[in-house]
Amino acid sequence: MDGEWLDNLYKLFLQQMQDGIILSDADGTIVFVNDSAERIRKVKRDDIMGRSLLDCHKETSREKVERALTYLKTHEGALFSRMVTDAVNDRYYENVYVPVFGGEHALQGIAVLSRDITDKRKAEESKAAYMRAQELAHDTLREQFHGLMMTSMEMLSNLLEARDLYTNGHSKRVCDIATKLHEHMYGMDEHFLDLQWAAKLHDIGKICIPDAIVHKPGRLTTEEYETIKQHSRLAGDIVRPLDPGSRIWPIIRHHHERFDGRGYPDGQGGKEIPDGARVIAIADAYDAMRSCRPYRDAMSFEQCIDEIRGNAGTQFDPDWIEVFLDLARTGSID
Repeated sequence: MDGEWLDNLYKLFLQQMQDGIILSDADGTIVFVNDSAERIRKVKRDDIMGRSLLDCHKETSREKVERALTYLKTHEGALFSRMVTDAVNDRYYENVYVPVFGGEHALQGIAVLSRDITDKRKAEESKAAYMRAQELAHDTLREQFHGLMMTSMEMLSNLLEARDLYTNGHSKRVCDIATKLHEHMYGMDEHFLDLQWAAKLHDIGKICIPDAIVHKPGRLTTEEYETIKQHSRLAGDIVRPLDPGSRIWPIIRHHHERFDGRGYPDGQGGKEIPDGARVIAIADAYDAMRSCRPYRDAMSFEQCIDEIRGNAGTQFDPDWIEVFLDLARTGSID
């Protein structure tokens, strides 16, 4: 069989694929772009051929992608999946990066596959919402009240954070990280929205703590620290009457428990801590370290990763730490 004919067949096959395909050499220089990749990624073949893979990405995401590519180049059989949201056109895309190794395990290049997953993603979101609604469908009025009150408390929590430059947006960032961990492990199952609400409201109890302590521009005294530790218990008490089925408030109450049993408010340990609380504990600590405080600068990504990894099995659930590190080293968490 003629080698040139076979090469042309391969190129025609790749060119006619509905999924976008971009191929680079081992140095990351783009050598092939099919029509679907142009359409999905909104790039022009002539503009990126011969350039770096990183040129296909926005400036804000290049650091994460570069980190992932560096990892893939030394890990045969690994892959990196990244979801991209096109808010302007209400579309979702999945980009999968796959290293291609040849003889003697030498890297030959990188393949990037892009797929429009909008329909799948929206179906999963609808399914998650439907599964949650089904459990509460016996009482429509109570569900409406529940949604209204939870949304109102979310607004209250956001206002509480907005008063402090150092915590503004904290709950949203914790929610983003926690739900990424959950979706990576379980997908968008019936517990996804419970975790989402718990993460958004995990610090609502601070509304009951004096402002002088919550917004103190320095380290807390022992007495002040004991006071602010009450916020997780208070948050659980606030949400509990609005939580039919008790699926959210236990996560909120126990998000400061430690895996070794030395946390608060109840000293729970190991798997007796609600699964969602173990997830939020990691997301909460990571965002706190990555944020500036009046008494210290934000820690670097590497410092945070070392700190999180070093507390696996003591402060944090080691199983969830593995999920966190997997997402962090491939750029899904920055």
